[in-house]
Amino acid sequence: MSLSRLRTDFQFAIVVLFGLVAVLGIVPFAIYRFSQGELLIAGMDSAVAASLLASVAYAWHGNNVERAGLMLAIFANIGGVVAATLLGWLGSLWMYPLLLANFLLISRGRALVASTLAIGWVVIDGRMFGSDLHRLSFLATAAVVCAFAWIFAQRTARQREKLEALAEHDPLTGVNNRRAMEHELLLAIEAHKRNLSAYGVAVLDLDHFKRINDLYGHEAGDATLRAFTALVQRSIRKLDRFFRIGGEEFVLLLPGVNADGLAMSCEHLRASIATQLRYRDEVITVSIGTALLRNGDDIASWISRADEALYRAKTAGRNRVEAEGRSDTRSPAGIEPGESSLAR
Repeated sequence: MSLSRLRTDFQFAIVVLFGLVAVLGIVPFAIYRFSQGELLIAGMDSAVAASLLASVAYAWHGNNVERAGLMLAIFANIGGVVAATLLGWLGSLWMYPLLLANFLLISRGRALVASTLAIGWVVIDGRMFGSDLHRLSFLATAAVVCAFAWIFAQRTARQREKLEALAEHDPLTGVNNRRAMEHELLLAIEAHKRNLSAYGVAVLDLDHFKRINDLYGHEAGDATLRAFTALVQRSIRKLDRFFRIGGEEFVLLLPGVNADGLAMSCEHLRASIATQLRYRDEVITVSIGTALLRNGDDIASWISRADEALYRAKTAGRNRVEAEGRSDTRSPAGIEPGESSLAR
């Protein structure tokens, strides 16, 4: 799961890749210094490398990525300052990649504080500088690096936010799309593995939606989809997540529900749509298939069970909720199972 997350979670990828690259850069020096009998510096290198690996492992196993980035930044800053103190001018060279890393791993405000403290320590200690000119040169170059890193981090964050908004939202309805759904389901699966958190998923499909397009045109279909998504968003909880995955098919992720809670939530949603959603004089209904997250599930197996339940809802008459492995036939007053509201 974490391998897939490397492609979908920018901050997670930064934390993992920075930690691994930093370890690969430090370990050869630790080995060399051990071979030269420089045990203190070699031990310091080993401790920093081990701390970085621990931070990467913390993020890799599904823990808080922001906290993992902060851990990496703390360990890296301590290592950089100690290296500059023990190795002098040669060690201070490690400060430059460290300053850049600060603005990638943590927020810009925290990065500025961490970088200022690290630079201040090195400048005040001063033992690696041969003269005041060397001290001022280091201060000036370090400040320039921080300024460039700040600008780069700011612009990158803005561009990433814009791209993520475009990449993860459906342009017609404004709800999250399939890419965002896969990311959210992956996080849910990892949370379930860690602490057995309960999650349910529902696949929703508007009944006879093609007839709306055929009878009234695609603009009517688009208006119906927008009205449907607005109604769903008003009906679900704030912590629920709603996605359009194509055409008239949608997915709803519901955290913290058991089988009864999932069935009740989806039945309430189905009834709300059947009683409130209209296009002109046409009643519009939805079929829903549900599935709870199980141990050992991946995204495909979890969604597949909900899809199978949706298929049963469609073949059994539409405008109903079907749970995995059982039939929950429900329809509003005046609409019998098997009777399409659009066909009335």
